[in-house]
Amino acid sequence: MNYLLFTTTMCPKCPAVKEFITNNISFPGEILDNNSSDFMKQAATYDITQAPTLIIRKDNNEIFRGSEIPEIQSFLSSI
Repeated sequence: MNYLLFTTTMCPKCPAVKEFITNNISFPGEILDNNSSDFMKQAATYDITQAPTLIIRKDNNEIFRGSEIPEIQSFLSSI
């Protein structure tokens, strides 16, 4: 399992979600912000329309997509 977290520097929710992910997810992942060199390419690949967006993948299949801490927390407690 791995994750991708898409954030932007202008997003008011992004710092809290980034901190939550950093403190609560133990599997590998990547945090991409709009200053990352491949942000636009990855955002297009995953059809990202808002920030923050967390994608969790297992065996290269998306198993979760969310933007709010309560929904992320609920999913994490179910796995």
